Parts: sequence; structure tokens; C-alpha cells
Amino acid sequence: MIIAGVTIVVVAVVLFVLSFFLNDRFEKIESELEQLSISTMQDTYQLKKKVKVLEEELLTEDYQETDVN
Repeated sequence: MIIAGVTIVVVAVVLFVLSFFLNDRFEKIESELEQLSISTMQDTYQLKKKVKVLEEELLTEDYQETDVN
């Protein structure tokens, strides 16, 4: 009976210590995912800006061509 009690206490302590290390790992993964999300949002914003500029240039060229004709 004493062996079972000691075993339970040892397992509890080991699991308690492991919980701190696992928590750090999840925080690291969460941080990396957040960075990836921010990076993706920035890339999307830049692409949208470039597309808008290109659309404006095309519209300007179309307008100039109609004026010439």
C-alpha cells in the first residue's frame, strides 16, 4: 500500500514538472503561428496595393487611348 502511494506521488510530481515544459512548447507554436498569420496578412495587403496600382494604370491607359481615337 505504501508503494502505491509513493508511486502515485512520484507520478504526480513528474507530470507536474512536465506540464511546465509542454506549456512552453505550445506557447512557442502559438507564437510562430501568430507570426505566420501577420506575415500572410502583410503579404496580402501588399499584393492588393500592387493590384490596385496596376488597375489604375490600366484604366489610365484605356482613358488615354480613347482620347487619342
